[in-house]
Amino acid sequence: MLIAHSQFSLPSTSKYPRNAERRTHHASYPPSGPAPAPAPSPGPDRTGAPIANLHPSLLFRKNTAFLGAVFAGAFAFEVAYDNGMDKVWDKINKGRQWKDIRHKYVEAEE
Repeated sequence: MLIAHSQFSLPSTSKYPRNAERRTHHASYPPSGPAPAPAPSPGPDRTGAPIANLHPSLLFRKNTAFLGAVFAGAFAFEVAYDNGMDKVWDKINKGRQWKDIRHKYVEAEE
C-alpha cells in the first residue's frame, strides 16, 4: 500500500518550530538610540613613494594601459624571482657546481 506524503510525516528533530528563523524577535532589535558614527579612515600613507602618489585612474584609464602594467609587473616579478631562486640554489649547492670546482680541472690558458 502506498502512503501519500500528506498522510505521513516524520517527527521533527529540531527543537524549534518550522520557519522559526523568520519569526525570531530579539529584545535589542531595533537598537535604541542613534548608531555610533564610524571612525574616520586616515587613508594610506603615500608620502614616500612617488609612483604610489599617482591616482589609479591615471594608470588604468584604458585597457591597454592596464594590460601593459600587468605584463610589466609580471616581467619584473619573473626577473626578481628568478634571480632570487638562483641565489638560493647557489647557496644550497655551494662547492658542488662547476663554477665552484672548475679551477681544479681546467688548466690556465696562456
